[in-house]
Amino acid sequence: MATAGCYEQQSWSTLPDHIVVRILLHLDLADRYNASLVCHSWQSCFHQPCMWRYFHFRFLSTVNPRRDHIWGYNQCLAKHGHHLRCVRLSLDQGDEENRHHACRVIESLATTAGRQLAAISVTFTGENPLFYAGAEFVAALKTLFGPTPPTINMPLSQILQVDLSGLSVPYDDSVFTILADNNPNLKSLNILNRILICKASPSSMLHLVKKCRNLTELMAYHCSLSDDILACFAETDRTPVEHLGIVCRREEKYSKTLTSKVWQDLVSAVPNLRVSLGFDHTCPLNRVGELMQPEIPVRELRLETFTRIFEEVNLAAAYYSPTLEKLVLQTRNSDDLGAALLNLAQTCKLLKSIYVYCVLKKEVVEGILASSSLIKETKDYILKWEADPEPWVVGVEEGD
Repeated sequence: MATAGCYEQQSWSTLPDHIVVRILLHLDLADRYNASLVCHSWQSCFHQPCMWRYFHFRFLSTVNPRRDHIWGYNQCLAKHGHHLRCVRLSLDQGDEENRHHACRVIESLATTAGRQLAAISVTFTGENPLFYAGAEFVAALKTLFGPTPPTINMPLSQILQVDLSGLSVPYDDSVFTILADNNPNLKSLNILNRILICKASPSSMLHLVKKCRNLTELMAYHCSLSDDILACFAETDRTPVEHLGIVCRREEKYSKTLTSKVWQDLVSAVPNLRVSLGFDHTCPLNRVGELMQPEIPVRELRLETFTRIFEEVNLAAAYYSPTLEKLVLQTRNSDDLGAALLNLAQTCKLLKSIYVYCVLKKEVVEGILASSSLIKETKDYILKWEADPEPWVVGVEEGD
């Protein structure tokens, strides 16, 4: 048994470095810096490159002390900007200073010598100011995605993952043209943001898919896709695409449906392709069934239409029984809907997740759980037969 004297000789500086690093990784920047002042050993760990590979910049006025917070981020970029590999930016865009500092971070990353940045995501957490277009963010992204600045001799690493789904500003085609021309090794791109009008044209997406031969994940609105894009993904001299995320909105009133032939060719060339297919409340209801083509290997289906639908659920059971794993449904209850859901649960043997945002009949809920062993096993479902304050967030649920 250890003596009291042994315990007296222990100090924080005797902790192994890998333990200290694990501790510091769980702290935000301010607390991490304060912890580094404990001793020389902890300060050495604070400056280890592994501490800076994944970093989250937060510009939330109501949470962070402004001046010390920004100073700390500037010091971080100056000393460790070349170590950053995966960067997240979260900001309340309603504050002008937050927007300014977030853009400064993006621009600083673009000009950091020896940059190793491989992944970036930007997320707005508040509401856009009136008449706000976000032009400064578009300009900053163009700088980041652009060619190596002439003042930097060392080549910069190419960006592999870009997630702009949380950035509520209208992108134009030039952003993706610059991204494709200077980052041909891009692997993942998500541009499913909340802007009412999508300005990413099929021609710009085709250019990106042609340039980025290693692209394995693309998440975009249906109006930004075309038969030529799917045909390009089916080419044999590229890395097989793994996941397509497609959302259909109001633009489908005027857009063309991707043809069955190109879907068949793509699935034949990439048999392991996963597709997430979504419809929001702005998508014309008469187009939903047309866009739910049987050739698409849909793993996740989101019918967030808020209308009374059931035929589309029956279509999902008929078309996607070999592939469907998740269903999200925002609608109103009816006897036809209950029958359709029971049919889907019995037909889709791979279904392991189901979220239904309306109050169903008790026998329907029990029937779904009895028919799907995977759903019961994963317990990944929202099925209610009584109205409840949570998790209901979609209108006023009725039990009719």
